[in-house]
Amino acid sequence: MSVDDATEFTETVDRYLRSSGDSTQYRDTAETVLGQFETWLRRRDLDSFEHLERDGEQIIRRYADRLNQRVDADGIAASTAQMYYNVISGFLGFCVRDGVLSRNPATTDRAREPLPRDDQDRTQQFWTPDVRRQLVEYTNDRAYEAIENEGLDATETVRERAFVHVLAYTGVRGAEVLRVSGDDREGRQGLTWNRVDRESWTFRVWGKSQSWEDVSVLEQARDAIESWYRVQDPPTDEWPVFPTAHAPSKYAAVREAREDAEDLLADADVESVLRECEIAPPAITTHGARTVLARIAENAGVEVDGEAPKLHGARRGLGDTLFRKDRGLASDILRHSSLSVTKEAYSHIDASERGDAASELLDE
Repeated sequence: MSVDDATEFTETVDRYLRSSGDSTQYRDTAETVLGQFETWLRRRDLDSFEHLERDGEQIIRRYADRLNQRVDADGIAASTAQMYYNVISGFLGFCVRDGVLSRNPATTDRAREPLPRDDQDRTQQFWTPDVRRQLVEYTNDRAYEAIENEGLDATETVRERAFVHVLAYTGVRGAEVLRVSGDDREGRQGLTWNRVDRESWTFRVWGKSQSWEDVSVLEQARDAIESWYRVQDPPTDEWPVFPTAHAPSKYAAVREAREDAEDLLADADVESVLRECEIAPPAITTHGARTVLARIAENAGVEVDGEAPKLHGARRGLGDTLFRKDRGLASDILRHSSLSVTKEAYSHIDASERGDAASELLDE
């Protein structure tokens, strides 16, 4: 793509933002969304109106699928994905009026099809206390038995125990501690040990607020994390807490880091090379983690509404339990921007409790 193409695209975005009315909030949101969209296009050499004119529907469909992946990874809500898409569609409509496109490719059903439905949290899956207990007990039993038999070689079961405990007792989103495919930002490459404080028991993560946030690690998760740290014995603090088990990704990390990779890999297994050369492997992806969680749940005989437990269901389930006991604490642990956000997410609990209270009054 030529510099002129990039300049034309950027200048059109600027004209759109200037024409967006008096709402400062909308302009700020649109500027952020369109900046992300332009970056996404540029990385694929698609940020020119020539590409959008010729293949616009397919390009926007792929972007809608990307938004859906971010929702699946718990990086954004379905409603946010819809809002982002609508901003893009609004910009492309302006491009038609501005004469740089002949039609708006975002308005077709085919382009919009991959977008997630805008479901409310209360209609989505969450781990009940019983589901949480069963998964925790299952991974505890397997890890304890493996440690007794294998000691520090009990890698898989101890890692799975830590993984389930992190989900169950921190309220993190999957995208905050796992690698998000296609997202190159530092905070979306998986949690590393240098962002785990095992004294204050907090994680430093790139949150939904698009800023660094501190996650509280509940006491129930700490022993599992400590055990995993001892068993994993990371060579550097940059090592991911939950590295990938995908061998091609490990080989690719060595080849990217070392010019003599083929010589190194010819004489040793890839895991040994990574450790000896202190080359951090990639973290497991959110997709890979969902597969791991589904396998653990199947082996434990645990289902949620006939399906495997989902990553974000752990966060919702913890929030549900805490909200019933302490609204403010639930809001703090989930790192919501305000208590009103927490109340909206768990409004079904408030409604149920109001109904119970009203019923008691009528019975007096």
